[in-house]
Amino acid sequence: MSKPIIPNGTLIDNRYLIQRVLGQGGLGRTYLAGDTRRFNEACVLKEFAPSGSGKHNLEKSRALFKREAEILYHVQHQQIPDFLACFEADGRLFLVQEYVNGQTYSDLLKARRKQKSVFSELEVIDWLNNLLPVLEYIHQCGIIHRDISPDNIMLPSDSVLPVLIDFGVGKQIVDSAQLGEDSEEISYVGKMSLVGKVGYAPHEQIRLG
Repeated sequence: MSKPIIPNGTLIDNRYLIQRVLGQGGLGRTYLAGDTRRFNEACVLKEFAPSGSGKHNLEKSRALFKREAEILYHVQHQQIPDFLACFEADGRLFLVQEYVNGQTYSDLLKARRKQKSVFSELEVIDWLNNLLPVLEYIHQCGIIHRDISPDNIMLPSDSVLPVLIDFGVGKQIVDSAQLGEDSEEISYVGKMSLVGKVGYAPHEQIRLG
């Protein structure tokens, strides 16, 4: 069973001061925090808090969470939040990322719809031209995000370039030659797991997990 939400004002690891909850996903919660060792610089604290139960699910979720930390540690791109730390404190597992001050494209689309408007074709093409280099970069690193959707793409308040977030179900391709002939590619999501979002993920990905 996952632990309760950490109250605002709590100091984690004698360093990170929790300000508020930013969101909750299948593998964890995200908090806006201030780094007291960096003049309260804003950062994102992601806590491992799986919604599933059972030892097998817990171990798989924990592996996914650590995989996200490892993926973020190895990537460096202006359109991907910087990885800052990974640690355990008070019986909880955390990773720390750069805070992106902005809105997700899901929120931007909702705002357009309230105004009875949508993104124009030219805006979408410009957005894709700005986003595709990020995907090219992570694919060159041997990483497949597997959850590309407006919820996981942000527009920072001080930039026109979209930022790709949430590598929680990211898959790192492993060269079989490094593992041996009898080994298989490592996957941290089981065949029956739902990976991606309906409407954005390929049909075979949703159907097969």
